Amino acid sequence: MNHSITLLKKMDALVGPPLLRLATFRSSRSRFPNGLRNEVKRILIIRPGGIGDAVLLIPSLKVVKKIMPGVQIHVLCEPRNRGIFSASPFVDKVFNYRDFKDLFHLKRNHYELVIDTEQSHILSAVLVSNFRRSVKVGFATNGRESVYDIGIKYHQEQYEMGSFLSLFEHVIEGWPDRFLWEPPYLHPLPEEEKKVSELLHGTERPIVCLFPGASIEQRRWPAVRWGSVAGYLWKNGFQPVLLGGTGERRLSFEITQKADCPLLNLCCTLTLSETGALFERSNLLISTDSGILHLAVIAGLPTVSLFGPGIAKKWGPKGENHIVLNKELQCSPCTRFGETPPCPVGAQCMKAITVDDVVQATSKLLEI
Repeated sequence: MNHSITLLKKMDALVGPPLLRLATFRSSRSRFPNGLRNEVKRILIIRPGGIGDAVLLIPSLKVVKKIMPGVQIHVLCEPRNRGIFSASPFVDKVFNYRDFKDLFHLKRNHYELVIDTEQSHILSAVLVSNFRRSVKVGFATNGRESVYDIGIKYHQEQYEMGSFLSLFEHVIEGWPDRFLWEPPYLHPLPEEEKKVSELLHGTERPIVCLFPGASIEQRRWPAVRWGSVAGYLWKNGFQPVLLGGTGERRLSFEITQKADCPLLNLCCTLTLSETGALFERSNLLISTDSGILHLAVIAGLPTVSLFGPGIAKKWGPKGENHIVLNKELQCSPCTRFGETPPCPVGAQCMKAITVDDVVQATSKLLEI
């Protein structure tokens, strides 16, 4: 995991609770108006955290824009997620969660509604408490609800996209009783589509993407098995394409060495938005529990996902075009609020997933 992210989590645990108590003492509750939809001109969405959270928030923002087409949606997010929101037609401005200049600028703006989408960490709630004239909404976890006008219960077993939707449905008039899947949610730019076309030049086979990365070691699957899956895809007429960022550079090289087939390695080549453009030209993604998995979901790409420490009910893609592989060992899932304890058995929950498991799921979705 990125060292700066680890440091931020430690700061949250150390200084978050006393700052929250102070914020609770200083906070003032806003008048919650009836018919909030008619009064909202600007909404601030706070989204710290990983790529998966950011991606699964996008469908909620599309619903907001559909109900209130004239509303301005501003997003305060981690730098790693800026590309997701900057490329979205449902977001008007993006600010850096770690930039004091941006934070100061936001404080000077007036937002009728501030929605904190963070699930458990405290510092975002402390930040929200400073928006005294805004209606403040967030998840009722770890005492954070003390600074919100509306605290929404958070369930570890609920699909994360549904959790985000619940934040909005409690405050926005006219929110649909039932969520309708209405793609597209990704809108790659022409130059991003052109770059992907150039990278795929000469590739005549249908594409299957492989993403072996994970934020923590316990969620990874052995490189030799990824190589075997790539070989299976090639033998059945598909072009395996390997994806990843700087954290997967070494792993991608190892998988390329293990694969007994022409494997197109695009590790460290694509931005998140360009990856979305690639997904529009792909047939399937095979992935660990990761942000890239969720990017494929909102791109409408079928997926095979490998789950172990993570909560599959919370993060596993839904629908007949998605197959979640999870051995459901007695000790898993062990992750809670993004924290995974050291594993005393060497992540057997991931190692128990076999190449045959992945091949069978892949064959079903690709109709091989």
